[in-house]
Amino acid sequence: FGTKAAAYYTLTLPPGDEQSVRLRLVSATDARERPFGPAFDRIFAERIRETDEFYAAHLPAGQTDEERRVARQAYAGLLWTKQFYHYVVKEWLEGDPAQPPVAASRRHGRNHDWGHLFNRDVISMPDKWEYPWYAAWDTAFHMLPFARIDSDFAKNQLVLFLREWYMHPNGQIPAYEFAFSDVNPPVHAWACWRVYKIAAARGQRDRVFLARTFQKLLINFTWWVNRKDVHGKH
Repeated sequence: FGTKAAAYYTLTLPPGDEQSVRLRLVSATDARERPFGPAFDRIFAERIRETDEFYAAHLPAGQTDEERRVARQAYAGLLWTKQFYHYVVKEWLEGDPAQPPVAASRRHGRNHDWGHLFNRDVISMPDKWEYPWYAAWDTAFHMLPFARIDSDFAKNQLVLFLREWYMHPNGQIPAYEFAFSDVNPPVHAWACWRVYKIAAARGQRDRVFLARTFQKLLINFTWWVNRKDVHGKH
């Protein structure tokens, strides 16, 4: 009963040795007498074969074995940092109705002027171990390599940050959880343009994506001009 569980193993390995721990998560009604027979090995073999086929179609031809390993590890790191992120500022400001009332200072504290913000999506994080929340400019940079292995995800992420439940009504893109109003480098427009070009060959590119982002980026540019362009140089 419950929602959390952990398996704890203590292994002592001499230098140069290796050990494998085989685990299989199933419901009690689906448990098999021999969960680690040939079918278990076959699943791993199929996943490895599918992964090899996927990267063979996405990595440039002519790479050395070491270059392919580096690229695969880098892409695996990007895929691993995807995480479901749920933060609704209005609910945060009001507090949990089943808990004691929140301090009045919260309504004038962190992110209080982002009451519209409603985050409930799978997002590319800078690193979900160290800080499991998005940073808009990190996400923008991440989408360039993502465009080579999952162009739909890359485009959807860039569009997401421009939607009305993310972008501030004044045109600012939310920076990161502990201070959405901080100013990030203006790389979102650059990322949209680069993903548009990387995701498909000339003549096959997604102009609808470009149009969707361009309209919102105009609003974001207006925010930059009015708030940060003190010398009027655009």
